Amino acid sequence: MYTYEEKPDPKLRILKAVIFLSAGIIAGMIAARIFVLPYNASDDSMKPNISPGDRAIICRFKDPSPGDIVLVKSPVEPDRALLKRIMAAEGDTVEVRNKIIYVNDSVYRFKWKTNSSDTRVFPMHFTGRDTMPAVKLERRQFFLLNDNLDNSFDSRNFGPVDDEAVIGVMIYKM
Repeated sequence: MYTYEEKPDPKLRILKAVIFLSAGIIAGMIAARIFVLPYNASDDSMKPNISPGDRAIICRFKDPSPGDIVLVKSPVEPDRALLKRIMAAEGDTVEVRNKIIYVNDSVYRFKWKTNSSDTRVFPMHFTGRDTMPAVKLERRQFFLLNDNLDNSFDSRNFGPVDDEAVIGVMIYKM
């Protein structure tokens, strides 16, 4: 008995491949926008680790922890995001005395590079950068700090932030 096997049209195979490839690329782009977010650093607050113009890739679904660089909603300017590092988390007590940072009454030892060249110590009524009373972090709160300790617009100025203000955690820097 003779069976006839029809060969698929080569043009149809190419069309199917193009359709599946396009659908895969579109689905990948949508998934990437849901899970990751690109962010361009605009100032030197995170120097020496992140410079102006550096691009950070932020993962939206990663639990932040101390030491992580995070993108947060600005607590003072709506519609603005800030790139900061988590220095302490719930239950910790943070205090700054004469430019020395204490966490739980111990001098904090940074595990990353920081920048601090200004030797002046300003009084607390002028800025919280150099002297700040002890702050006990409540449940689901973080204390954020710049890596450039002298360029301060962080939790020393605006206080701790709630975890819902965290947009995501930096997973890669370009």
